[in-house]
Amino acid sequence: MNLDQIIGQTAVITHLKNALSRGKMAQAYMISGEDGMGKETIAKAFAASILCEERKDGEYLNCGRCRSCHQIETGNHPDLRIVTHEKPNAITVDEIRTQVVSDVDIRPYQEPRKVYIIPDAQMMNEQAQNALLKTLEEPPAYVVIILLCANENMLLQTIRSRCIKLALSPLSEEVIEDTLQKQYHIPDYRSKQIVKFARGNLGRAAEIAGQDDFLTDMKSAVEMMKNVVRTESYEWSGWIDTLTEDKARMPFFLDMFMDWYRDILMMKSGADQNRLMFSEESSAIREEAENYRFSDIMKCIDALELADTRLKENVKPELVLTNMFRVFRDTYE
Repeated sequence: MNLDQIIGQTAVITHLKNALSRGKMAQAYMISGEDGMGKETIAKAFAASILCEERKDGEYLNCGRCRSCHQIETGNHPDLRIVTHEKPNAITVDEIRTQVVSDVDIRPYQEPRKVYIIPDAQMMNEQAQNALLKTLEEPPAYVVIILLCANENMLLQTIRSRCIKLALSPLSEEVIEDTLQKQYHIPDYRSKQIVKFARGNLGRAAEIAGQDDFLTDMKSAVEMMKNVVRTESYEWSGWIDTLTEDKARMPFFLDMFMDWYRDILMMKSGADQNRLMFSEESSAIREEAENYRFSDIMKCIDALELADTRLKENVKPELVLTNMFRVFRDTYE
């Protein structure tokens, strides 16, 4: 993958191409966007161009043939560091010190520059961020540091202020549908079903396309949402069993629930039925919109975001889901 092959994100890609062509790369970048939007793909393509042995002055594209390009493709380039972390939801100060702070003073092994990519940068705890800050304040001239984050507001202002900030934008439904059909060979009828649930996120669209049970799971999610407001907590056990049977699928269901409440919010705000993601369930959504206050819809959306956070923190899923369902029901009039 090179910068010319990135789909969409024109403003971000143009900025990076201009920096390369002019030979004026910043020493710290922050690429922000939700998971699945291609942050790491863009960062690696940028790094490939920075480190390419054959790229000439005034050019921005890596050659794809030289030793450096092959090393990046196989994940073995000595001057490209991608920060890893052991805990699923935290990057510790020791990991930043070992992989970045203590390493930047070692000069590049084979290229004029050295590139560090920090995925999930928002997971750095405050001590880790403060340790990185010292490096961002006075980095060696040969270093380029690229922070990737889902939410830049989770990073200290002092970190953000020392980076060139590049925010990824949702892609249009037309671009996602065309990509699904041409690159992933998804039939037209199925790509049309998938695209509205992608919310402008190509990675999410590709993930949905790879799920054979997408339609079945979507119907299950709708059934839960239509009935949770009318049931007692002891009746939720079957749903919770379904959701926890395969924990890898829980984020999908949470996304479906979020889409449901966004539709309710849109209906409450007077949006046309055709703009709903669950347009075929417009009658149920209209009824719920009439029985939820605006403030209560926001409480349900907050409950979903909290559930997502708690699940990532390895809180017992049954407890998280029960509490989430209880908010859905108890705020319903």
